Amino acid sequence: MKRYPDLMISSVQANPYSLYEELRSHDPIYKMPGTGFILVTSFELCRQIIMQPDKFASGVSPMVINPEGVPDEIAQIYERYGWLPKASCSTSDPPRHTWVRSLLSKLFTGRKVREITPYIKSAAHELLGDMMNEGSCEFVQSFAQPLPMLVIAKLIGVSADDLTKFKQWSDAIVDLFSMMVTRDRQVECARLIVEMQHYFNRQIEFRRVNPQDDYLTILSNSTDDNGENIPIEELLSIITIDLLASGNETTTAAIASGVLMLAKNQDIQHELRNDKSLIPVFVEEVLRLESPAQGMFRRVTSDTVLGDYQFQTDDILSLRFGAANRDGATFLQADEVDLTRHKPGNHLAFGVGRHSCIGAPLARQELITSFEIIVDHLAKIRLLEPNWIPEYVPSFFGRNLIELPIAYKQITI
Repeated sequence: MKRYPDLMISSVQANPYSLYEELRSHDPIYKMPGTGFILVTSFELCRQIIMQPDKFASGVSPMVINPEGVPDEIAQIYERYGWLPKASCSTSDPPRHTWVRSLLSKLFTGRKVREITPYIKSAAHELLGDMMNEGSCEFVQSFAQPLPMLVIAKLIGVSADDLTKFKQWSDAIVDLFSMMVTRDRQVECARLIVEMQHYFNRQIEFRRVNPQDDYLTILSNSTDDNGENIPIEELLSIITIDLLASGNETTTAAIASGVLMLAKNQDIQHELRNDKSLIPVFVEEVLRLESPAQGMFRRVTSDTVLGDYQFQTDDILSLRFGAANRDGATFLQADEVDLTRHKPGNHLAFGVGRHSCIGAPLARQELITSFEIIVDHLAKIRLLEPNWIPEYVPSFFGRNLIELPIAYKQITI
């Protein structure tokens, strides 16, 4: 069997698309040496697997299937000082997935997205105002990171004054799931997560006595099917993983990826500035081409044949959305931005079916608002250094730029 570059190496992850293309062409279902994970890289195969959630279960914790497992030192940090995190909504199956998703669905209605949109616009304007006169900036720190953090903090109901701490906590969750950090960093992350758990435990206790108009109040006073308060370890996992971390990391990644595309293509900037109705299509192209979640795990629940491949019970699959979304068998000009693309949302960046991303409407609104304001106020967006090479946070899952130095001209309206 042919051997391919190792996707667990950060330099390969930084630009995985040639590897993805080779795998799609020759081995669309490929068992990685070393890890034993089975990479699935074609759009149609990924979609077939997603649409059979009982045969291909989502309850796969990256921490548990890590070759080293969960080190005792880390488990003891949670057991002695905090609460052992529960699975996220995206990595759980019924019946837990059913009630968690039902609870979260109350938070991401169309009405709530419409209500928060003026705040998204205000926050984006303020962030852009701080950088417009400078003529250049490091865009990730200046805009792409703080905007989604401000929005999710507003929705949850916590002070934006704690934004730096929220980012540290969010990074700790994401790093533990990345499967790419050292043991020392795992321990550091566990301690940060326990710190975060105690912060939100205090917030939950306060909301039960002093209800506010925010997500924390809704969750703190929610009950299970028996009318009992939801256990604190469940609430903390929903707030910290499903809301705080999931509510900002992927959106940050997509905003930064989109601005990098703009910086590399003046024609696209011009088209979007002249016709704002194309911005939603551009957003879908960003999500498709630079999928913020490059892959998700599935576990085979019983021996199953798919195409010419025989899966065994308990095989661990990694559905590579970053590969599937560039599949030329599904998308014309698959590696290019096409602002006239038919059905531009027909990608897997937010999943489909039972495990489709429940926060997708909010993320799309944040992206649309960001790019509307950016093209309205910044012209000639370009890389600060023409030969600059992007670097990404090492992760088997994410696609997060470490930094994005850009230059631009201010548009006077």
